[in-house]
Amino acid sequence: MLAAFSNLNNKNPESEVILNRVSNELNAELTPGLIHEVNNILTGIYFNLETFSAGLGEDSTLAEPLSEINQGVERIKEVLNRTVHIHLNVAEREKTYHDLESLVAAQLDLVRIVFPKTAQIRLVSPSEALHVEVAEYPFRTVMLTIASRLREIFPAGKVEVVFEILSPNQLADLIPDLDQAKDAHFVAISVAVPVAIQSVSEIDEYLLRSTIGDITFANAENLTGSLGGRLLLHRDAATKTSRILLLFPRIDLDA
Repeated sequence: MLAAFSNLNNKNPESEVILNRVSNELNAELTPGLIHEVNNILTGIYFNLETFSAGLGEDSTLAEPLSEINQGVERIKEVLNRTVHIHLNVAEREKTYHDLESLVAAQLDLVRIVFPKTAQIRLVSPSEALHVEVAEYPFRTVMLTIASRLREIFPAGKVEVVFEILSPNQLADLIPDLDQAKDAHFVAISVAVPVAIQSVSEIDEYLLRSTIGDITFANAENLTGSLGGRLLLHRDAATKTSRILLLFPRIDLDA
């Protein structure tokens, strides 16, 4: 199904510059997650060394070298943990309140560069003012990552890509089986896709050969999570279309 919508031609040459920048930004934004994975590996190494050391006698020629290795692993873990705390503290300081419509609209000029010049990019405004608290820089990276993935599956020629901002009530109407206890206070940014997709990982797998750097839905999902949001896919079998949804907690500025 996805093969019918592959659009590898008619790209804006400027988009490659944008996508290379997005790939580098993703690397930076996903640093804490990567460090966490390395930290887990180091923890496994540390405990394996401890177990091995416990089976050695005090007079073993290996006792001292193993102790030095253990100390080195501990120092590396300490440095990695400090790096994560510094990164998270900076990200937290960058978080500010945004009108969601204004925030999304501010990213669309770059989104238009990512898509072919023949594509029409449109934003559907919400019926009320909706506010979120996010850091704009990583939010922009998420938006451009999603745009770069979607440009490959829209049909060639003149197409319309519609971004829509949904209130909690609109989100509930769109997805009746959404966990209301968990997502009742979320607002969403929705973009329709002209094909019924089972999962966003299906897109990543299909577009593996044309992937630039770390620009994948998997990384967009991870980065959205670090912003306090969620990336969901809603599939409408009746219309054979899908929606990519970015959910963020709604902020009540009057509370």
